Amino acid sequence: MLKRLSITMKLFITSLCLCLGVMLTNACQQQNHDMHAHHDMDSTAVADTLPSTGTFGESIDETGVITLASLDAMVSPGKEVNAKVEGEIVEVCQKKGCWMTIKKDDGSTMRVTFKDYGFFVPKDAAGKRAVMSGLAYYDSVSVKSLKHYAEEAGKSSEEIAKITKSEFKLAFEAEGVIIK
Repeated sequence: MLKRLSITMKLFITSLCLCLGVMLTNACQQQNHDMHAHHDMDSTAVADTLPSTGTFGESIDETGVITLASLDAMVSPGKEVNAKVEGEIVEVCQKKGCWMTIKKDDGSTMRVTFKDYGFFVPKDAAGKRAVMSGLAYYDSVSVKSLKHYAEEAGKSSEEIAKITKSEFKLAFEAEGVIIK
């Protein structure tokens, strides 16, 4: 009888632990979802109140800055490089300031995103110079993502409809940005 009770208790405790684990997981997922929803609601308002210049994200300085041409030569498909570069901002996400593009020497652009979606830049930063510290890599960007970026940049429906091919190009994930 004692041995049978012991097995029953073990099954009960195991079942209880599983139930508690499932409940805890669901609660964490709901809290995480709520936190992202709140983050999304506030991010537009935050982007509208940012100063036009300054440091965004991690605090960085301008020592050790390399040119975009040097960065291009250092990075190749499959090879990521931590670097600090400077360039002219071409456009910024007009919804939240959650990405920007930088003009490269050959006239093309490099998309810059912000590590862990952790900060934003001013939506009026186009035309200004930026110093960015972070990770450069080659990235494949789908047509769907390109259309999404075009929409966020405020492009017309005609311009968005012309996007029909994915891109594979240099990208940058910034930990910190200085806008001059």
